[in-house]
Amino acid sequence: MFSKKKSSFRIYCAISKAVGLIFCTIFLLQIYFMRTTVNYVTLQNLTAEAIIPSNTTLDVCKQTCRTICKNIDSVPSSKVNALKPMGKMPFTGEFNEEMNPINDTFYPQSLDGSWMFKEETTDCSNVPQSGVAIIIVCRDRWKQLNNTLSSLIPVLQRQHLCYRIFVIEQKGTGILNKARLMNVGFIEARKRFYFNCAIFHDADLIPLDDRIPHGCDEETMESVVHLSVGVSTWNYILPYKSLIGGVLKISSAQFIQVNGYSNSYWGWGGEDDDLERRLKASNIVYKHIEKSIGRYLAQPHDKQVKGNIRSVLDLLENAVSRMLTDGLNSVKYKVSTYFEKQHYTYFLISLE
Repeated sequence: MFSKKKSSFRIYCAISKAVGLIFCTIFLLQIYFMRTTVNYVTLQNLTAEAIIPSNTTLDVCKQTCRTICKNIDSVPSSKVNALKPMGKMPFTGEFNEEMNPINDTFYPQSLDGSWMFKEETTDCSNVPQSGVAIIIVCRDRWKQLNNTLSSLIPVLQRQHLCYRIFVIEQKGTGILNKARLMNVGFIEARKRFYFNCAIFHDADLIPLDDRIPHGCDEETMESVVHLSVGVSTWNYILPYKSLIGGVLKISSAQFIQVNGYSNSYWGWGGEDDDLERRLKASNIVYKHIEKSIGRYLAQPHDKQVKGNIRSVLDLLENAVSRMLTDGLNSVKYKVSTYFEKQHYTYFLISLE
């Protein structure tokens, strides 16, 4: 009898030790993951075809910089020298309750928000095929968008770029999912325009210097470039070094490699920090441009609904573990409305 009790006690002790060891291991792992901001992962051989939903048409583009070149007027030779960056640009518009029209003091774009620098001697068959896609999520900020485009479009033209502007709006009055809309903008832009890099641009940020580099240059192909280093609401000082929100330039290959933005952030905040963790985990370098150049004016606007702080922190802790399954390859949406305007291509997107 005593032997049986002793045996049972030993079994109980063994089980208790095992359970204790399991809980101890879980606790240590939690501490480790909380302490370690980024966990490096070995990415699979992800291609555009593998990572973007199968119902998305890829690389069968209706438009390239060469087709834009053939369909747009050239800049008169007498005005070419005047079409160049000037440096700092004070904002001369007004912030009021009225909708300011977009200031058309630039060269006419195609009826979809595209343009390229074309001289009278340009041979369109020899220009590069790819340009830069400007992707802007806009919701209840149409006054701000018009002010932004009035400043941004002349900057793009003075830099002699080939570009196309895409504006994405979420349908309905539900909580905004900005990151998911940026993924949608990237996917839909790829169906219509051939580009090697994209700029994700907040609708309310007005560039204050036309030397901000918007082109898909060699540096962009090697590293992600954060453009909005100094914003007026931060007194033109970067709040923290890992901030990459606001205006971000990234190559298509890099964006596909990290599977785009996470689709899990509802409400304002978190998606940019999540992307920063994805970049680090993928060994993709990001850089901030010179703070004296990367200056933006943040226009006043109504406050957006913020995401739940606890939920955002929980998502950020698991950012890297989700990156291969939460992003471009899992975004679900429906294009409710699509049309082309003089200043941009517009999409109304249903996420329900």
